[in-house]
Amino acid sequence: MTDLALTPVKRHARILIVEDDGDSALFFSSLMKSEGYEADICPDGETAMALLANGGDYDLILLDLILPGLSGWDVLERIKGDGKLRYVPVVVLSALHEKEATLRALEVGAEDYMSKPVDVETMLSRVRVMLRIRSLYEDLLSERMGRQQATLTLEMRRYLAKVMGGSPQVLEMADILDNVVSTDTTVMLEGESGTGKSLLAEVIHKFSKRADKPFVVVNCSAYPETLLSSELFGHEKGAFTGAIRRKAGRFELADGGTIFLDEIAEISPLTQLALLRVIQDRQFERVGGEKTITANVRIVTATNKSLREQVEKGLFREDLYYRLNVVRLEVPPLRRRPEDIPFLANYFLRSHGERLGKPLYGFAREALTRLMAYAWPGNVRELRNVLEHAVLMCRGDVVELEHLPDRLGDPDEAQGLPPSGRLHDQERELIACTLEKCNWNKYQAAKLLGIARSTLYGKMARYGIESPEQADAIN
Repeated sequence: MTDLALTPVKRHARILIVEDDGDSALFFSSLMKSEGYEADICPDGETAMALLANGGDYDLILLDLILPGLSGWDVLERIKGDGKLRYVPVVVLSALHEKEATLRALEVGAEDYMSKPVDVETMLSRVRVMLRIRSLYEDLLSERMGRQQATLTLEMRRYLAKVMGGSPQVLEMADILDNVVSTDTTVMLEGESGTGKSLLAEVIHKFSKRADKPFVVVNCSAYPETLLSSELFGHEKGAFTGAIRRKAGRFELADGGTIFLDEIAEISPLTQLALLRVIQDRQFERVGGEKTITANVRIVTATNKSLREQVEKGLFREDLYYRLNVVRLEVPPLRRRPEDIPFLANYFLRSHGERLGKPLYGFAREALTRLMAYAWPGNVRELRNVLEHAVLMCRGDVVELEHLPDRLGDPDEAQGLPPSGRLHDQERELIACTLEKCNWNKYQAAKLLGIARSTLYGKMARYGIESPEQADAIN
């Protein structure tokens, strides 16, 4: 149990004084400021509640019971009935000396009761006690939030492993997401089509503080230039031919939540300018409208093109690029993380089996070998569709080679992989070939393989892969 006497008084604590008598209010304010506290004065209950409702963050409230309009009793009940304010200590000040008034104030939730006129030393002593209580509460809240964040991080990692796999590349993305999901930071996802960028965007929203608000998806390539602005920002009735009514845009629909702008590289220069303003000022107008609307949204974008290259070609605004590129995640293609294929195949097998009412238990060895050998140009999306086909074709409880689409070809003819053998043999051959292609430049090889250099060094040591210089030195 924490000793309250050892808990420090919060420095620069903010104190709200609710007192209708001007002289008393100034006296209390001066007394608090002499101790290094910040003090604000409210002459009545209505003003005090409005200040608290608008985000007034106070560590202690000194409350007179006899107030004009909204009484001190009403203010006390509203504070203690509010989920956010109830833990702010309240010291009641009153000229009423009845025992019943004291008991009633404590029953309603006041932490202390002082009769006027107050003794200076007694008041300062009790204020210090209340501020220690406030500090102790904040410490406990911080500890609790830390535990909650740790739990949320663990849940996020488990979910990500469930839907994307457990390869080093996925673990590296999880490390970045640990620092991102709980913030409102703009995230840009780059990678080939079908790699799971949309899924990552959902993960970012699902484990953010906006998780209970809307997650709105916009495929920017699906709309012509003339309609994309209307889709994003909405339009007023009569703004253009066919605008027969007012329409709220996707940014309005995503209020409080997350908007995911897929294929962001496809938007026109005019829409890029409008989006830049939304990111900078968090404001926009509907097409044909004059009312300025505030955009309380988190923005996540995705593209299968290199936005940096688009900027260099003059096809994308550089200032917008830097606004979007606060945190960038490169989602590697499935061929660069083959260890995820069996995991994802089994995940899709179960999910499709449950949806189609066909419980399946796994794959025949030949079928799994074929899945491992295929180059997967369509990435995870193609794997998911192949598994749906397999589930539909399968009549037993195990997926056989014959249940897979013919386009997967023969594993001995698969691109970039040896004729057959175990997974680690295939991985060793792929790493060795890539190193030779890059003239044993490990930085370039790691980049092509989609792994960190430290991961590459570890795999080289595990598989006994040596550069020509190392081999010559040994000989």
